[in-house]
Amino acid sequence: MARSNSKSSNSALELPDPYGHGFERIEDPLEKTRVQWTHLEGRRKLFGSFARNWALIYWRSVVGLVLAFIGMLGIFFPEQIADKNWLVILLPIPVLIAVIPNIIAVESAWHAMQAKLSLREQGGLSDGVRHTLRVQPGIDRIVDGLRDHRRTNLISTVLIGISFSMVLLATATKSGTVAWNLALLVAVMTGFIYTFHAQYTNLGVKQLGDRFPNLVLHAPTHHQTQLGSILGDLLSAHLDPDLELEWNNWKTKFNQSLMPGYDKKQALERLLYVLYLHNLGEVTDADVRNEFSSFMIKGKLEALLYEQDSDFNWRTLQRLISHAKAWQPSAFNLLDRLQIDLLSGKPEISRAKWRMDVALDEVCVGGATNLFIVLNNQTFDKRNVTVEVLVPNGEPESRTHRFELAACPPPRNPLQLSSKNDEDCLDWLPRYLQKGVVLWMNIAWNRSFYGKTNIQVVLRDQENIVLESKVLITEVTRKASNALRKRMLRLDSARKIGEQDIPTST
Repeated sequence: MARSNSKSSNSALELPDPYGHGFERIEDPLEKTRVQWTHLEGRRKLFGSFARNWALIYWRSVVGLVLAFIGMLGIFFPEQIADKNWLVILLPIPVLIAVIPNIIAVESAWHAMQAKLSLREQGGLSDGVRHTLRVQPGIDRIVDGLRDHRRTNLISTVLIGISFSMVLLATATKSGTVAWNLALLVAVMTGFIYTFHAQYTNLGVKQLGDRFPNLVLHAPTHHQTQLGSILGDLLSAHLDPDLELEWNNWKTKFNQSLMPGYDKKQALERLLYVLYLHNLGEVTDADVRNEFSSFMIKGKLEALLYEQDSDFNWRTLQRLISHAKAWQPSAFNLLDRLQIDLLSGKPEISRAKWRMDVALDEVCVGGATNLFIVLNNQTFDKRNVTVEVLVPNGEPESRTHRFELAACPPPRNPLQLSSKNDEDCLDWLPRYLQKGVVLWMNIAWNRSFYGKTNIQVVLRDQENIVLESKVLITEVTRKASNALRKRMLRLDSARKIGEQDIPTST
């Protein structure tokens, strides 16, 4: 009896299979999310590229004027327009073309980002490591940026929808009546409002369809004060949290491609510096290839820099450098001035014991800006120094940093930009920066202050004797719209660099 009861209880635990013949259960939910993310990314890029087409952007800017013009014609010439009411059937498709691509691109970007964050949290991507990106600095700004895009599309759709609906409503009423004129008057007003709104948001439309979907939405709100290098650390600081993970993976492959004996940080800085000069037109494709072959294993160059579909290649690295420059143009002024000093070999530079260079934006938007300081000890011994930054009406008004600077004697003769036999500027600049100190400081003024002001940077030795002092003049403004527009134009120019063809590897 006991055995029969045991058998009956086991059989009672068996549940029927809810899946019938021809149905398959999805065993891996991560694979389903990956497939969904891939489809969303493809749709985002396709409709984003379509939406940012210059012809469609132009049509998006004037479609409101077209509806407003139709409305005004109906008010001034009601009888003549009423006779041609059938032409309104030609309007729906052009109106939809103006708004539908933007909506699909932005909604795809929103859902693709959510799917990507979910995959990162569950370790569903190639590295298999879990990353909680939702709590990373900067991700909230990216989310808010996409919400702004969705809000913009909602406003555009409502405005153009009202304008078009009022034109349709007018065709259903008798011409010249109060209802006819009122409907067309609303169509005219909303058409003009839509046009102004489209003009104001056109730069945002140009951000759609990017291969790096979150890059332009990210801002370097968190960064280290002391940089190990200018190009490498600046580039990394301006990457969004998701792209930074891919960047770290690429740097691991880059380190594995170096010839034995090369410093990893100096090699990366040299690579970025060469690409930066190539983008400026100061070195040729052949010069770049020769530089790469001098410190990288030739067989690994193809996979690192010459694959068009790779996130990081020759052109996308140049795009990321230009992206960082669009945010921090003053930092690149330091790099350019150092290059000029090394090439010129001026005695006041080569024989000086200290070299301190500072850079600041001419206009400080929103009462805040970034101050960059490059400091080098050009003696033959280590020295302890203090850097003090004085900001009148600033918050705070004074900052002090203390360092021990390694010896870094400068070259005694002018250097060539690139040389096959002798040390050149490409050799010196990364090494010179690594032995010095590069500071990236956030400067802010109190909310009630605006106008021209001075910032003083003072260098003192360990006996508190002033070695050098520099004064910078800048203008503090609370208006950010014009500066933001110029930055967005620079970011768009940087994106175009990444879309160019990669030079051949031979």
